[in-house]
Formats: sequence, C-alpha cells, structure tokens
Amino acid sequence: MWRKAYQWPYLRRDTRFLKIFLDDFMRDAIKYTKDIPRKTTTAMDVIYALKCQGCTIIHYVDLV
Repeated sequence: MWRKAYQWPYLRRDTRFLKIFLDDFMRDAIKYTKDIPRKTTTAMDVIYALKCQGCTIIHYVDLV
C-alpha cells in the first residue's frame, strides 16, 4: 500500500515532464514540415526536431 502512495508524486511529475517535452517536440516537427510546403512529416523532420530539443539519435548524428 505505501508503495503506490510513494510513487504517485513521481508519476505525476514524470507525466507533466513527458507532456511538455512531447508538446514542444511535436510543435518543432510540425514547424519543420510547414517550412517546406508538405503535408507529411518525414523522418528527417523528426530528427531535426529532436536536435532542436537537445536530443540526438546516435545513428543519425552524421546526417544532421
């Protein structure tokens, strides 16, 4: 019983952090898609958006 009560504040904090990160990430990915008039988000748009957020994907570092 104590375990659920102990983890609840951390779950709420992590959920808020994840929501903010994903909102910012999706906004950046859509921004890159709209810069070039397209309706489809490509993998490179996602990579550029992650780079803008400060995250890099190891296999794609050379492409960016």
